[in-house]
This record gives sequence, C-alpha cells and structure tokens, in this order.
Amino acid sequence: MKKFTNLAGRFCWSGLIAVVLAAVAPGARAQEGITLVERGPVVLDVMGKLEWMRCSIGQVWAADRCDGEPLLAPFAAGEAIIARAAASSGEGWRIPTRAEMERLLVSGDTSPLIDKRVFPDTYRGGYWTADANWMLAGSRWIVNFNSGFSYGRALPRQTFAFRLVRDR
Repeated sequence: MKKFTNLAGRFCWSGLIAVVLAAVAPGARAQEGITLVERGPVVLDVMGKLEWMRCSIGQVWAADRCDGEPLLAPFAAGEAIIARAAASSGEGWRIPTRAEMERLLVSGDTSPLIDKRVFPDTYRGGYWTADANWMLAGSRWIVNFNSGFSYGRALPRQTFAFRLVRDR
C-alpha cells in the first residue's frame, strides 16, 4: 500500500480516502478497512469497489428499512435469484465471495454482527457465499451474522439466506 507523510504523520491512501468520504459524502460510514456509502436500497463499499443490496433476498427496501422475511433457500436457488435481481435492478448481481461477505462483519455483543443502520433487519444466521470448500467435497462456505464466524461445511441442499453484490 502506498504511503505518504504530511504534518499530521503517516497515513495510508485507503485511510485518507475513508476519512474524506466520511466527511463529505452524506450517509458515508467508515469502519476499519471498509467505507460504506448509502444509496437507498443499495450501499457502496468504496474500498472493495462493490455495490451491496441492503436487504436480504425476500425482503423489500421501504421507509429506510428492510420489510418482510428473508428467503432461506438451498444454494441452487441462487441462479434464479440472480436472474430476478437482474430483471428488476440491472445486470451484474452475484453471490458474494466469502472474503467479500466477511468484510461486512462487525464486532459487537448483539447480533446480527453487521452495521445494523446500513443493513437493517439482517437475518441472524448464515448467508451463502460463492465459495466451495475444496477441503470438504460438496460443501460450501457460509458467513453467519449471528456468531460472526464462517463455516465451510454447508451442504448445497441446506437453506440459508442470500445477499447479493455487484462489482463497481
């Protein structure tokens, strides 16, 4: 990471960008390694160059919150979910990788372990990631916002929540 020095000391570029965005962009929030800018039903992860749906699949963005219940479905439902998202919200939506989903985890003592203001009404359980577990044949990775842990033992027939992302 490129560094520079100014009168205040040493900063990394990403830290400076996070501070500037938090100061000038309405609805911008910075946490370690991630800057989120709210845009109605989506949020931009500036550092990750990602655009996230604020609601879980099955919920609808209304009055600054996610209304309804998240859809818990097997991994195979992901293709149909992505197709519906593309038809209603444009192309490029996909299931996030494990690393991308883990970026949303925050430390705390109350679940869900995600920024509840940015991602309101988040399901307190596991979310599918696009990653298969190469060490355990047939298993996939999920990120659990109740415990804050990732698990690589989810079978594709099990049901978990979906949150979609697209590259920006």
